[in-house]
Amino acid sequence: MGGLNTSLLIGMQALDASQGALDATSNNIANANTAGYTREVPQFSENEENLSGGVVTGGGVTLDGLQSVRDELLNLQIQQQTSLQSGADTESTSLQQIQSFFSASSGNDISTQLTAFSSSLAQLSATPTSTSAQQSVLSSGQDLANAFNSTASGLASAQSDADGQVTQTVAQINTLTQQIAQLNGQVSQLTSAGQDGGTTEDQRDELVQQLSALTGVSITQSSDGETITTGNGTPLVVGSQSFSLQTTTGSNGFQQVLDSNGNNITSSIQGGQLGGAIQVRDTTIPGFMSSLNTLATQFATSFNAAQAKGFDSNGNAGQAFFSVPANSANAAAGISVALTNPSQIAISSDGSSGSNGNVANLSAALTNDLPSGDTPANAYANLVFQVGSAASNASTQSTAIGQNLQQLQTQQGSVSAVSVDEETTNLLRYQTAYDAAARIVNTIQQLNTVTLDLGSSESF
Repeated sequence: MGGLNTSLLIGMQALDASQGALDATSNNIANANTAGYTREVPQFSENEENLSGGVVTGGGVTLDGLQSVRDELLNLQIQQQTSLQSGADTESTSLQQIQSFFSASSGNDISTQLTAFSSSLAQLSATPTSTSAQQSVLSSGQDLANAFNSTASGLASAQSDADGQVTQTVAQINTLTQQIAQLNGQVSQLTSAGQDGGTTEDQRDELVQQLSALTGVSITQSSDGETITTGNGTPLVVGSQSFSLQTTTGSNGFQQVLDSNGNNITSSIQGGQLGGAIQVRDTTIPGFMSSLNTLATQFATSFNAAQAKGFDSNGNAGQAFFSVPANSANAAAGISVALTNPSQIAISSDGSSGSNGNVANLSAALTNDLPSGDTPANAYANLVFQVGSAASNASTQSTAIGQNLQQLQTQQGSVSAVSVDEETTNLLRYQTAYDAAARIVNTIQQLNTVTLDLGSSESF
């Protein structure tokens, strides 16, 4: 009877193991299209056999549990590439918006207005006493100043948008880190209890992936779960505890990012939407704005100097044509026409009526090199090129990173994703094992019944 009971136990254990494997396989198939799901593989072990008094006990198979098939190195690489692509995408989106401020399609850009201003001066040279020609120069100058104003306003608007994105992204980061810390605790509890935490780990990995899109992170494994920090080592999640980032308005009027201890970490943040927004706000746009302000200042100074060389229609020495704010950082935003009457344009070179001698000096201010080494038109063209080049580079970088990311995701899919064909084969295999175990149990039960019946009949 001992041998039969041992065989019966082996059969029942095989039934349980096969049923568990069938359940896991069915669950894999059901989640084949679930984003972030990692397939689970049943883990079997052979039970130890014991020999005592010539009777063998033990043996058989046990389902130890389920193991999620993961490649942590691939996961880390995907998270890094996701962070880089998200940062490049953020910069690319902002730069595409900025490009529109320099587009000639509207006819209101600086280049178009420089050309119109030059044409109005040529017309004035031909008809120096014409009131309409004089008014045309004044109006064209105002249009040029407005073009500087609107371009500067567009850059300031894009900078403000990036600043707003910093606040929104920090709030999203804090929400995700709190959820990840909670899942860390759940995974730790399941692991301590000897249970499979695959589903919970999948949820955590999905949130970590979302976090990587928001900012660059560094991830290490510990006994308490994942430890997540920013690139400079600022803790975000340690075990089941999260550390919230903060924002505060800095001396420059923009939002600064602080760690949980109040330290300013803005300049050290890289990658993700947050890093991309900070890069655009604090480096890219200020660079464009500086070039634009320099152009506005140098052009106004040059043209005003040309004005000072001549005399207006009333015989007075030429006054400054353009007014520029004393603070050069506001030059493009604040440049305007200082003259209030067309007769104030310094057309004459000697103060005599009908003279157009100084118009050549005014026109030369548009064609001579500025202190920067370029003519106004070329200086502006260089700025447009810088904007276009930056936008193109960000787009190219995003595409290249996207290709790398796609390759990594394909590799990850070959490791962790569910193959319905493979799982269907496993389903048939485990079903066959289950049927075999069921036959063993049924046979042992029949033998036990026969043996008991024999013993009963011998007693009479």
